[in-house]
Amino acid sequence: MIEAIAHNATGFASGINSPQSGRGDHMVALSAFAASFGLMASYYALRFLWKKLRYTKPRQRGIDPVGEAEVFLAYGRTSDAVRVLKDSLRDNPDDLPAKVTLLRAYSSECNREAYCLLARDVQAQVQGQPVWHTIQENGRRLAPQDPLFEVKL
Repeated sequence: MIEAIAHNATGFASGINSPQSGRGDHMVALSAFAASFGLMASYYALRFLWKKLRYTKPRQRGIDPVGEAEVFLAYGRTSDAVRVLKDSLRDNPDDLPAKVTLLRAYSSECNREAYCLLARDVQAQVQGQPVWHTIQENGRRLAPQDPLFEVKL
């Protein structure tokens, strides 16, 4: 039995490159590729689901959500930072530091629509402060045509 398997494996490997290789060999290779792709997709779907189910809010763990988001941003994990900040803002919608950090995350992932929407939301609270100038600079880079980010002399 083992000799037959070895012969089939050798025949398959040499059959792909030979001019006599039939359509069946290509179908076997294609189905092997499809199976590996299916396994990979399943792995990432389960990983995503596991992260969603395991997620505990930072405040429940005794951690400041803005601080955790800052760490995520420092390590380039922008999507994790956005998730933490959005979750924090669902619990406390008036948290200005969370909104400003979320603006920074949107800027780093070049999410123009979300950035402009949130910038309009915080404008009244931070206009005239140094952070507003930073928001305007990033806004001009993301949405140069938006009048919200025009420099007023």
